[in-house]
Amino acid sequence: MKRVLLSLALFTNVAAASPHLVAADADTFTPALAEKALSLDIAGAEPFGQQTFAVRDNGHLLGVMVPGKGLLRADMNACFIGWSRDGESLANLLPTIGFERFNGEACEDVKGVGVISSPGDNEVKIAVIYTATTLVETSLVAVVLAYDPQSRSLVVDNALSQRVNDASMDSIAKIRRFYAGHPENTATFDSQKYTARITSWCEEGNVGCDDVTLDSKSKRSGKSILLHGKTININCPDVCNFRGYAFENADYTYTFITNDFERWTMNITKGEQVIDSVEGTFH
Repeated sequence: MKRVLLSLALFTNVAAASPHLVAADADTFTPALAEKALSLDIAGAEPFGQQTFAVRDNGHLLGVMVPGKGLLRADMNACFIGWSRDGESLANLLPTIGFERFNGEACEDVKGVGVISSPGDNEVKIAVIYTATTLVETSLVAVVLAYDPQSRSLVVDNALSQRVNDASMDSIAKIRRFYAGHPENTATFDSQKYTARITSWCEEGNVGCDDVTLDSKSKRSGKSILLHGKTININCPDVCNFRGYAFENADYTYTFITNDFERWTMNITKGEQVIDSVEGTFH
């Protein structure tokens, strides 16, 4: 039982959140937005002025999110989110439509932005609904963002975004209800080489879970991967002590193992050969 409680503690150490959005002035960020967008090969970037919001929690400013759009590689429109921690200068841009898992889709507009997490949730979650087009159709695409209090930054929650889009959620209200009915427990692994968000979709207290998502990104290359996996447990069926997670990707296996719940090892193996091994911590 002690090990069960320790494993659950990984997902419950973030302060309860009660955030809301307040309309903000996009003009403050327009020049910096256009300049930073060039690093994404986006030209002529402009903000969606009516969809720019300050994110506040109990009167405190978490940051300002500035959705923007521009021409990607002189080929198609792409979208991104500008993030300001202080409400004055842009810290970074998060590529969304036209990039990575939304590659091949052209961004047309932002239909809505809203907080989908509830007061008391472990993470602040914000959904952005885009109108996007491909060669064959125009559709609504949701991107879910999570606020990381340690770095005071926004990250794309690829795991939740995928589930929301698979369920064809087309409004902030529907996404909010979906998220309330599909609670997730997320912890972030951090090491010198990789950062990884691991999300358990099982009921709290379920040590043996076969519905776990890995969203891992290389700090060196910037490449990311989204995989489905399960927990690793020992001494089953008598006790079932939790020891980590395992994810399969064709011939490769990604594992996160611990013996003391303080130090963790991420191993990438191909068959019996260890391709890479790094130590890190969860928060």
